[in-house]
Formats: sequence, C-alpha cells, structure tokens
Amino acid sequence: MTWKKTPARTTARQVWHTTSLSARMVVLFTAILTVGFAIAGAAMVGIMQAHLVYQVDRELESTAKQLAVATARSIVASVPADVPSNYYIRFTSADGVHQTSITEETALRYGTPRPGTLLEVGGVNPPNSITKPVNVSSTKENSYWRAVAVPIAVNEKPYGVVTVAMPLSGTAEAVKNTARYFTLLGLVIVVVGGTASYYLIRHALGPLRRIENVAGKIAAGDLTQRIESQPSGTEVGSLAKSLNQMLAQIEHSFSERDRSEQRMRRFVSDASHELRTPLSALRGYGELYRMGGVPADRVPEVMKRIENESTRMGNLVEDLLTLARLDETPEIDPEQIDLVKVARDSSFDMRALDASRIVSVVGLNEGEAAPDELLIEADKDQITQVFTNLIGNINRYTPKGTPVEIALGQLECQAIVEMRDHGPGISEEDRDKVFSRFYRTDVSRSRASGGSGLGLAIVASILALHGGHAQLDKTAGGGLTVRLTLPVSQENGKYVSHKSGEATPSRNNNDNDTPA
Repeated sequence: MTWKKTPARTTARQVWHTTSLSARMVVLFTAILTVGFAIAGAAMVGIMQAHLVYQVDRELESTAKQLAVATARSIVASVPADVPSNYYIRFTSADGVHQTSITEETALRYGTPRPGTLLEVGGVNPPNSITKPVNVSSTKENSYWRAVAVPIAVNEKPYGVVTVAMPLSGTAEAVKNTARYFTLLGLVIVVVGGTASYYLIRHALGPLRRIENVAGKIAAGDLTQRIESQPSGTEVGSLAKSLNQMLAQIEHSFSERDRSEQRMRRFVSDASHELRTPLSALRGYGELYRMGGVPADRVPEVMKRIENESTRMGNLVEDLLTLARLDETPEIDPEQIDLVKVARDSSFDMRALDASRIVSVVGLNEGEAAPDELLIEADKDQITQVFTNLIGNINRYTPKGTPVEIALGQLECQAIVEMRDHGPGISEEDRDKVFSRFYRTDVSRSRASGGSGLGLAIVASILALHGGHAQLDKTAGGGLTVRLTLPVSQENGKYVSHKSGEATPSRNNNDNDTPA
C-alpha cells in the first residue's frame, strides 16, 4: 500500500523548510524546553505524590496499631473516645457487628469511606499484623480515603477487626497545587527562554548574515569582497576561512581569464599585423608580375624579394608555433646539460656569424675564469634555442666586431648565465617591456633586420617552463646584459613545469625579442 501525503502535511513541511534557520532553531529550542519541563514536572509531581502517600501510610499504620491495641485492652465492642478528628474507624466483631466512628466535620468535608472488607475476622493475617494501605472510595464525589485493617485477638483467639481510614484530599490538593504552580512557572520559563533564545540565536547567526551580505555584493560583480574573519575554532570561523580561500581562487581565476583574453586579443592583433606586411608584399609582387610590370631583367630580384618575405613569414609562423607548444606543454623530459659546453658552442656560432667579434666565456666575477662545468637538468633542445635566440639578437642589433662575454657561475642552488654585449643597449623603460610578445624598441629597424618580436618571449617561456627566469641589465661600460637563472638540480623523474601563467622574468612579467 502506498501512503499519500495529505495536503495539510505537505503544507506543514513546505512551511517548515521555507522558514528561516533562526526561526526553526527558536521553535526547536522552545519545543525541547517545553518537553523537558513537562517531563520534569510529571516526574516531580509523581515523586511528590508518592512521598506524601507514603507519609500518609506511615501515619495511618501507626494510628491503626495504637487503636487496635487500645481496643484489645478494653475488651469491649466500643471505639475509644479519643479518636483523631480526620480518621474513620470501624470495629467489626466476630459476629459481624460493625461499629464506626467519624466526626461530623470530617464526614461533611470528606464524606464517609467505603472500605468494604479489607480483612475477615480470623483471616490469614497473623494477630496484631496490619494489611497493606489501599485507596477506597468515598460517599463524596472526587474524594478518596486510604485504609488499613488490623486484626484483634483476645487470649490468642480472633476477636474482631479494626479498619482505619484517612482522607487523601489534603495530599491530592497539595499535589494539584504543586502541579498548577509548576505548570505556571514552566510556561513563564518557556516564554522567557524562547524569547531569549530568539535574540541569542539572532546574535549568534549574525556572522552568517554578514556572509550573506558579502555574497550579495559578490553576486553583483564585486569579487574583491571578503568575509570578516572569525575565531578559527568556531564553525563560522572555519566556514569564513574556507569561503575566503574559495573567493580568492575565484578572483584569481577570473583575473587570469581576463588577462588571458587580453593576451589572446593582443596576440591575435599583433600576429595579424605582423603577417599582413609579408602577405601584402607577396600579393603586391604577384600582381605586379601578373600585370607585366616586372621587366625580364628584374625578375630574379623580385623573386628574391618574394623569397625573403616568405622566409620572414615562415620564421614568424614557426616562432608562433613554438610559443603555442610552450604554452600547452605542462611536462618535459629533462636530461643533464653542461651549460659551460653550451656556452662554448654558442661562442663558436657567434664567431661564425661575425668573425670580427671577440667572444669569450668567463666567470661571473671580473677576472674570474669560467667554471669547468655547470650542470642542470633541462630539455637540451629548448636550452639550446635560448642561447640561439640570444646570440641571434646580439648579432642582429649590435655593430659588427662588438665584443661579447658569456659569463657563467653558480649562486646557491641557481645556475647563472650572463650574455654581455657592448652595443647601444636599450633604455631602462624598454627593459620592462621587451619580454612581451611582438614588442620592439625600434619597429622599423626590427622589421628591416627580419626580427619577429618573439625571440625574447620564447626565451622567457622556456626559462619559466624550467623554473627559471630572465632579466635585462646594463653592461658596465655600455651595452646590454641578459641574465638567465636556472635551478642547478631538479627532483627525480618527470620534471613538472613551474609555469603558472606567463613566462616570468625577474623584473617583469613580459616576454619578447628586442635589439640587444
């Protein structure tokens, strides 16, 4: 059988679940307080009633024994005259004659009990024993008596039974008054407790309301909002700390997304701009040739120009692909590389490009010889490309015959490589921007020399991928120094990229190719 929820039950559940947390806590606290007082009151009244009845029983038993003894001594079928005023006494003789005694005032107030036969004359109770106290009805409505029976014997022969009863109205009245006062007191305490709990719970939930206000501002777009810190040992403090960490991550993610979008738009714009020039030149020469505007003796020159523009465009595309691969590669497989050997090979390459240059491999400090070896764990092809890009820049942007030093050394756990030229250098303002993609200090000269504006961007990206960085400084006596920093050793196994965003030169977050 499937039970269906009644509309009233469904409505009650909906109302309960749509009520505020503070209201539900107040209701639950008040309900618990009420139930607690009800249980405590019932228990207290029950205990009190049992105690009062116990006292009545002890008094009743004591009085009944005294009366039984007095009756036995008198050996008469009459009740002693000194009967307590609130008692009912009945003597039943062996022949079944009953004699009762009760004051008129007691009978008028409590009625007359109907004890029946609690003990037969000569019954099973031993002589001079007493029956257990029992409740008996009364001739007056809502009135009860407590009664016992005591056997009387003369010369060890059953003579009769004395039944003694005592009204319970006083006990019932005391219990009733106690219950009434306790109920009234309980209602006052429940009302006061519920009211106090309302304000205390509102105060305790104040931090949650402040969190709600902060959440509203964040929903409106202000991601800089943070939740006021609370004691770390509290639930609200732990919640505030977790939410603040989450908000920091969200703000960082949105900032990274915005920066990524800006970089992408700038990158696409710059790439389009850079590709437009060679494409326009290629199309122009093609149209000129098609229209017959190129004399036969100048065809080789035009074809040479087309080849140069194609080569330039190919180099640009290759650089873009290199940067894309660096951006998307989270891991590399390192091998042990001797930077001193790579530096010496680069010095040979630089002399091959310009035989008039003096290229020396030295130590970091003046007059110091280069170390015998400087080992790192890195991708050999990528580190070689770093050196190739730098010597290409030096060869392209410094005058022929300008001396160059490649200085190597180690500072703590960092391998340091400095490429020092003595050319015209660049301004300090440009040093903060040269690692940006497509940035050039001299646009016309860079294009004329074939630079794509991506060389130093590739350098910085490769170094960042290996946990290093690059920075530019002025060479003593004039010129430009490119300082590379790489970790000397890495953890075993896969080398995880340190890259967390853009390449990270030490003095700025930019990347690019520039005149050296």
